[in-house]
Amino acid sequence: MKVLITGATGMVGQQALMLLLENAKVELVLSIGRRKTGVRHPKLQEIAHDNFLDFSSLKEQLTGFDACIHCLGVYQNQVSKEDFFKITCDYQKALTDVLQEASPNLTFCLFGATGADPSEKSSITFAKAKGRAENLLNETSFPKKYIFRPGYIKPTGNRQPSGWIYKLAVPISNVLFNFFPKMGISDYDLAKAMVNLALNPEPDSRVFENSEMKEFA
Repeated sequence: MKVLITGATGMVGQQALMLLLENAKVELVLSIGRRKTGVRHPKLQEIAHDNFLDFSSLKEQLTGFDACIHCLGVYQNQVSKEDFFKITCDYQKALTDVLQEASPNLTFCLFGATGADPSEKSSITFAKAKGRAENLLNETSFPKKYIFRPGYIKPTGNRQPSGWIYKLAVPISNVLFNFFPKMGISDYDLAKAMVNLALNPEPDSRVFENSEMKEFA
């Protein structure tokens, strides 16, 4: 299988990348990002791309893929409201517009979030943007579309959430996670669930809520 991944330098994307490279079913992994991952592997190809609002120049290189794991994102407090919508929604649409022509039969796995509001009526920027991203994916023609809505994501790898808010919140959340494991999922288990569904698709497109994802990890 040929698998495309975005956001492979992020907390979950980094875990998903390594799982893909280790899987015998995967022949090729193509990572697209603003910078390269620094990982060296015979299965891995990388594209450092500057304009995430336009992937048309990569159409030929995006042909013939079986799955896409879209982990590209940003923490809301790190950018303006306008940029959060652009990164969460517009970047995704620009990618899927090209992929629908280049690899129309692929399985698309979206790293979403608990609290996403597909009605897009929420006054909360995070909920509205994540809901719009889900709607944009559901409007595509891909035969299999999986949306993952994790709650708290416990970091277990080298990549940790950035910013002082997260540096304060993560230790507290990790303690709570030990007592209330249903509040979230580890970055590794989330990545594993996404990879497993990308490589072994379920019959129908669906949304995976926080409590369901561990079954597929």
